[in-house]
Amino acid sequence: MLASSRHLLLSGLAVFALLGAMQTDAQTRLKDLNAADRAALDNLSTQRRAEERKSDTQRRNARQIAQEIEALRQQIIDISKKQGTGETRSAIFRARLETLNQQEIDITRKLSIERAKQARLLSALQIYSRNPPPALFVTPRKANDAVLAAIIMRAITPELQKRTNGLVKQNNDLVNLRRQAAAQNDALFVSESDISDQRDEIERLISQKMGLEDQLLGQADQMDARATELKAKEARLRGDIPLKMLGIAPTDNTHLMQPVVGDITRAFAQADGTGPSNRGTTYAALPGAQVTSPAEGEVEFAGPLDSYGQVIILNIGNNYRVVITGIGRIYVDKGQTVGRQEPLGRMPNLSEKKTLLYMELRRGEDPVNPATQLQVSSR
Repeated sequence: MLASSRHLLLSGLAVFALLGAMQTDAQTRLKDLNAADRAALDNLSTQRRAEERKSDTQRRNARQIAQEIEALRQQIIDISKKQGTGETRSAIFRARLETLNQQEIDITRKLSIERAKQARLLSALQIYSRNPPPALFVTPRKANDAVLAAIIMRAITPELQKRTNGLVKQNNDLVNLRRQAAAQNDALFVSESDISDQRDEIERLISQKMGLEDQLLGQADQMDARATELKAKEARLRGDIPLKMLGIAPTDNTHLMQPVVGDITRAFAQADGTGPSNRGTTYAALPGAQVTSPAEGEVEFAGPLDSYGQVIILNIGNNYRVVITGIGRIYVDKGQTVGRQEPLGRMPNLSEKKTLLYMELRRGEDPVNPATQLQVSSR
């Protein structure tokens, strides 16, 4: 135990000594730079800062566009709600129309019966009025019957007329209601057509803005890459010797690549004090940063999943699967084959702060350290 502690102490002292020597050497090299090298170094620094400012500007513009896209999506949701309300009203009016149609059929049938009765009665009255029996040739009994019939007809006719007028009025009212309902139904149809046109226009605007957002973020990625290259040139010109950073995956095909540019905020098996240890690796990335495939594989799942948000599951062979969550927008589809470092999507782009991406490597159902050397040749 003592020997091990002594070994760690000596190793630490050696590292500090190496860093101190490197710093002293870098300062000496910086002092030894001639005027031309100093001018070149200043020029590189100026270019790098300019690229970083341009990248920040492009990402801010992309975030503004992303907010506009979200507002447009909310408009589509509101339009869909209005359309749903309109469809409900339309269904109510259609049901009412069917009821009115049935009522009109019943009234028409009743009117037909009443009209047939009245037609027979009126025919008899017309015959009677045109050919009244001569008074001299009519027996008292027949005359009494004729008078009685006339009295009865005179009493019945107003009632029949009243009933007929009532049926006609009811039929007219139903026809008017039917016309009103049909007019409202037509208005609903026009309204729904307008809503559909509005939704199509908003979807077209969203598509255009998403293309512009991707363009701005792509330009920001290029500027970041250019700034990183200029930073490396500055380091070389100063004489700095870059150290291999921990957490950056090797570039050989037996290890997973880091899926996004950013720092590891929580490593595999690391606990944060609030729950179980991490089953994968968590990265902090810039909003809208590009997410790339850590290995070659086939997309088994791409889309929203329960409370995890947007999720991508890659089958990279030999029962290994990579699960990536925290993506804002996904570019790939299920069944698609992707290459190593091929773009999978982008991080959310609505926040000024860094966003978190989670990557988990599984073999079967068991989590595996993403830094593990993989045997994926037998796919």
